[in-house]
Amino acid sequence: MNGEKRIVGWNELADHSNRTSLWVVIEGEVFDVTTYLAEHPGGDDILLKYGGMDGTQKFLEVNHSNYARSLRNARLVGTLTSDPQPSDYVKVVKSKKQKNNFNPNRQISWEELALHNKKEDLWMVIEGKVYDVTDFQDDHPGGPAILLGKAGDDATAAFHDANHSQSAYKQLEKLQVGVITGVKPNVSGSGSSTNLIFVILLILAIGAGIYVFTK
Repeated sequence: MNGEKRIVGWNELADHSNRTSLWVVIEGEVFDVTTYLAEHPGGDDILLKYGGMDGTQKFLEVNHSNYARSLRNARLVGTLTSDPQPSDYVKVVKSKKQKNNFNPNRQISWEELALHNKKEDLWMVIEGKVYDVTDFQDDHPGGPAILLGKAGDDATAAFHDANHSQSAYKQLEKLQVGVITGVKPNVSGSGSSTNLIFVILLILAIGAGIYVFTK
């Protein structure tokens, strides 16, 4: 029996799908990347996305170096079972991730919220509560683009405009990761810059007109 690789079943893999214990499948092998989250050059978002899942395609797309592969191999847990993936496996993993992230009392700043503004890591605020809708994008009846448009921002007005049902509110309860705290930063700086540029151009235009008129 010595030298035989450990076989990891689907149920065991699903239990390691969050930040505190994160396993990822690559080319049929299971790797524990929990302690590598902070060091991953591509950020921890992509690793968290594939926690408890098969990330082979994404790994190969990046064309990792031999050094990167050696770092991965050092975290080998075992070989994924040859049993077919259960039909409800993705749903089970999503449910486990949501339960792990659920913490309605956690205080989240606007600055932290703004960091979760990508398709691979998507949070938003609705009525003062922060929700992680990353894994809900494909299930959203209105499509993922609407959610992405409010990534890392306050989506309260947009949510109310859509006149969501009570069942939608029930779904949100499962996705809550905290409550927003502090004052939302003023993002009108870009508008002020635009106004300043406009004023400068106007002054130049007036100056040019005076020059032509008096010449």
